[in-house]
Amino acid sequence: MNIPNHIGKSPGDILAIEFFDSASYLYRGMAWLDYHKRTKQFSALIYACAEGRHGVEYLLFEELVISTGANLSVEDYQKCVNERNRFKKAIAQLSPDYERLQEFTRILASLEASFPKLIYWDHSMLMKAWGSLSHYLHWFGARTLTSESATWVASAQGEISKVLEPIWLKITSGQSGLMHPKDMNPVVREIWERFRLGAIDAPTAKFQLDYLKPLAVRNA
Repeated sequence: MNIPNHIGKSPGDILAIEFFDSASYLYRGMAWLDYHKRTKQFSALIYACAEGRHGVEYLLFEELVISTGANLSVEDYQKCVNERNRFKKAIAQLSPDYERLQEFTRILASLEASFPKLIYWDHSMLMKAWGSLSHYLHWFGARTLTSESATWVASAQGEISKVLEPIWLKITSGQSGLMHPKDMNPVVREIWERFRLGAIDAPTAKFQLDYLKPLAVRNA
């Protein structure tokens, strides 16, 4: 995967990135964070939080679309636009088997060498990251005790780095995705249903998928 370098960018370089998906927001967040580390300009830290939070929100939206098999209704989409902290709840409501499906997709990927490198997100962790970044986008205290205090700024930079850097490393390590039930062939879907209902565990599902692979291919 070709990971763009965010180190050493000028404000002009950062603002020139005119893409607005999760990875692009997070790229600009990391670039502003690096700019702050180099220049100590406090505004860059605020920009890093703003871009980073947008990136997390868009990532959760992408997860919602993936979880519904790209069948998100206009009504549910509008609810998320109006209440951005609804993403985790919306995914749980619209795709109650999401975590189970993540695990099943991992099993499928382990059996197929040509399967793309997929990454899986902990939605609770993303919402926690969203809250941490949001803290710095509201009034956080008197300037003499915060933005004008080198100790406070260093602590804030450290916290923001701990939030953004792991997300950036993960999002640049692969691509989000699931094998949605509607895209499974009948043989795989039957095994998925048994796994979803808890009738078989992960090792059994993997054994059956591997054993029935030739039949699954013929029924694809």
